[in-house]
Amino acid sequence: MTDPKPELAGFHRQVLMEDMMETVGVEQFDVVDLDGGQSYIRARANCHACECKDACTNWLAAHTAGDPQPFCPNATLFQAVKS
Repeated sequence: MTDPKPELAGFHRQVLMEDMMETVGVEQFDVVDLDGGQSYIRARANCHACECKDACTNWLAAHTAGDPQPFCPNATLFQAVKS
């Protein structure tokens, strides 16, 4: 599925990151608190540049909870925050 408008691609990825964090049990503020927000900023950039939007969307549609997935560029960060 492609974005209806290219200018909305960043917004869709922002929503995907928030949905992924919620699904894997990571609080946004816990990521921000790690190092004054630098990890959160990098995570946003990783998500924005991610080539796995379809895999992410499909996985989120099929799961209400789970562990960070290998296709996610923020999986290591999310797992570290969960631990």
